[in-house]
Amino acid sequence: MVRNYKRKSNRGHYGNEKMATALKALSEGMSLHRASKDFGIPPRTLRRHRDKKVSQPGKVMMGRHKKVFSDDLEKKLRDHIIDMERRMYGLNTKDLRRLAFDLAESAQISHPFNKESRMAGNDWLFKFLKRNNLSLRQSQGTSSSRVNRFNRIIENQFFELYRSVLQSHNFTADKIWNMDETGLVTFQKPVKEITLKGTRQVGKVKSAERGEIVTFICAMNASGGFLPPMYIFPRQRMVDTLMNGAPSQSVGCANQSGLSDSELFFKWLEHFVTFTNVSKESKHIILLDGRHSHKSLASVEYCREHGIEILTFPPHSTYRMQPLDKAYFNSLKSTFNISV
Repeated sequence: MVRNYKRKSNRGHYGNEKMATALKALSEGMSLHRASKDFGIPPRTLRRHRDKKVSQPGKVMMGRHKKVFSDDLEKKLRDHIIDMERRMYGLNTKDLRRLAFDLAESAQISHPFNKESRMAGNDWLFKFLKRNNLSLRQSQGTSSSRVNRFNRIIENQFFELYRSVLQSHNFTADKIWNMDETGLVTFQKPVKEITLKGTRQVGKVKSAERGEIVTFICAMNASGGFLPPMYIFPRQRMVDTLMNGAPSQSVGCANQSGLSDSELFFKWLEHFVTFTNVSKESKHIILLDGRHSHKSLASVEYCREHGIEILTFPPHSTYRMQPLDKAYFNSLKSTFNISV
């Protein structure tokens, strides 16, 4: 498909509005040739639309290629992208392509998107951006971004947005949550031990020489309360015995990689709603990072339906702004390291 095709004729220049007006004039008794002359539409084309011999009478369509989404859906998608960016929850190209696929599937719209990758194609992406006056911005490398992006300007922008959200909904401390994921490795780095001077190697019995990662999803609120965690084990199927000794009401899931993804994040949101009883009448806010698994269409719509406000930290700043990183996960891993 040619992305920068230039038209070589003026076919269909009259547009949908004139076509609709001409069809209305025909229904009121105007002759076909008169309507063709007044509105600048070829009589054969006007006749086919009048007699409903086209797939969508009254709508001017050129060629076999059609837009996947209607104008209303594209506008909603554009507004959603802008709203996500305003909340520092911006989408990259893959996020948008996944979102378009999910939207087409949920709305049961026929589409040419790839069902194996579950993403829209690059051709659709660039045409959508062009139609909706959107553009791509090239980000810097992570190492330089950590130095340059975390500055007073970015920090002030985040806290101004955060303050406006808090004031608009009057959130109390027990309704302000911070959520984050971390990995717990079953084989941890041994702690230092006392030995004779000159000893070059010290051994210690561990459960395994190479461990596996178990993802731990945690959330705490500003009043000190916590949500029972979700554990993601690197397995094909979940076994109940893996949750022995876990905090009450904790949730266990299985994933081959042991890492979180969009489906497991959606399950965590369901766990959050069940535990907190959040609703549109009693809203809560969750502060988290901009990980791609947090941006699925299903998760965003679920949050809106259940009164959950989402706000993300600026890119490459969580190592200094994420409360769980600063105050909890280091202690958790140190304690876990000693106990394993």
